[in-house]
Amino acid sequence: MGKNKKVFDVSELSQFITCREAAEIGHMHEVTIRRYLAERKLQRYKLGRKTLIRREDFMGLIQPQEIVAQE
Repeated sequence: MGKNKKVFDVSELSQFITCREAAEIGHMHEVTIRRYLAERKLQRYKLGRKTLIRREDFMGLIQPQEIVAQE
């Protein structure tokens, strides 16, 4: 295996979503999801030819962040 390969158990598969599913959940275009992957805002996992994203990571990215005003 290459040194950058991520290995996960098949039982963990329900914790992952595809780029298309992420786009549907986030109400955005699939190209936006792929850009997030390219910019390393999201971690990419491969299963054969499929690109998967950990659901928890994606939800953390799209959750509204509290903005604190600086005085």
